[in-house]
Amino acid sequence: RGQGKVRPSSSPPPSAAPPPAALIVVVAMQQGTVAKSWGVFGWNYNRANYKYDQGLRWQRYTTGRKMAMAQVGMFRQDITDLAGVSMSKLKIYGPIYGIVITVCVTVFVEGRSGLKFPGPPVFISAIYLQCLCIGMSFMALATWLLFHAAMRAQIACIQLRTRKVRVPVPTQRQLDSSRKLLSTWEEQHLYDMFRIPFVMPNGANSPEASDDEDESPTRGQGYKHGGIPGVAAKVKAKFHEKHEAGATSTEAHMPGLTPG
Repeated sequence: RGQGKVRPSSSPPPSAAPPPAALIVVVAMQQGTVAKSWGVFGWNYNRANYKYDQGLRWQRYTTGRKMAMAQVGMFRQDITDLAGVSMSKLKIYGPIYGIVITVCVTVFVEGRSGLKFPGPPVFISAIYLQCLCIGMSFMALATWLLFHAAMRAQIACIQLRTRKVRVPVPTQRQLDSSRKLLSTWEEQHLYDMFRIPFVMPNGANSPEASDDEDESPTRGQGYKHGGIPGVAAKVKAKFHEKHEAGATSTEAHMPGLTPG
């Protein structure tokens, strides 16, 4: 009676058949097509960004030069105004000195103090004419110093404007070095050429702070831009602060957000 029962076979089931080579080739072609599409997209996207950045680079250079030239123009105008104060004030005193000297010469021509009345005694006229001669001498000296000071102020203005405070017009070498040809795109790294936006981090660095900017300890730390990368950077910073403060478990790690 036991011979009628069929015992189950104890041998292992046959293994699954390997995929055919044609399927592997199709999958590889599909993956290659996707990689090609993303590569072409990254190439075009980064090349367009490069062209746009070079335009901004040239605009920034020309704007900075215009501002520098305007600033130096203000300095040159200040020099002209300061020198003009001396020249304009001295022009007022010049005619007065001329009138006074003219009166003194008229008295010396007549040889006495009273022109329409009888003259005073000789000794009084001698003292008077002697004092008048001394005054005229000082007046002539003041007139000479007047013209000398006016000419010196004008010469100092011209010397400062032509030798010291010059308009910073860029040279041909500076103009050539500030521009970028589109062929310099070929000098970029392959990572920058094929970078996928919002997925691969940007490798560009922020510009250095100038001397006029505030050098705070927190300046330039972290990602300061908006969009998806900005939100991810803020979340990462919050997780990092919580992790260092012990608010999260030391065994809980999240790739890209928590250290370790």
